[in-house]
Amino acid sequence: MAGAAVPRRRRRVGFWRLDALHKLRSVLRPERIINGYGPTETLITPLAWQADDSDWSGYAPIGQAVGERTLYVLDRDLNPLPPGAIGELYIGGPCLARGYHGRPDLTAERFIPDPFAADGSRLYRTGDRVRFRPDGVVEYLGRADHQIILRGYRIEPGEL
Repeated sequence: MAGAAVPRRRRRVGFWRLDALHKLRSVLRPERIINGYGPTETLITPLAWQADDSDWSGYAPIGQAVGERTLYVLDRDLNPLPPGAIGELYIGGPCLARGYHGRPDLTAERFIPDPFAADGSRLYRTGDRVRFRPDGVVEYLGRADHQIILRGYRIEPGEL
């Protein structure tokens, strides 16, 4: 049939709330759904989770490291936390941005020396509250600061 749409069986999306996952499943009925998580500062999606039929509440898991990434859930003193403990997500690896153009103060706040590496590498402080599940998957729990995301744009309340 000329002009007929070809059904797609796989969808790659980014979502946080589980109600969005349920809606995607019911409307698109894909064979598989992958939730990709990635702040712009990490350049390419550093975490991914293949949606399963588990009964999660609130936010969807954001996954496990993709590629050459290091993931840490750290407390305020940059100490690693055990699975299940809530902390802030820090991401390291070769795909971090260099910083924020013309914003050395913000760059220094968000891109910190990696305290677990002796090679001078850095970590990106995401501002996201997370925890590791026992299986190594990272669960997103909300923001550690007051930043909001509106239609894909990150907004700091002080900027309004």
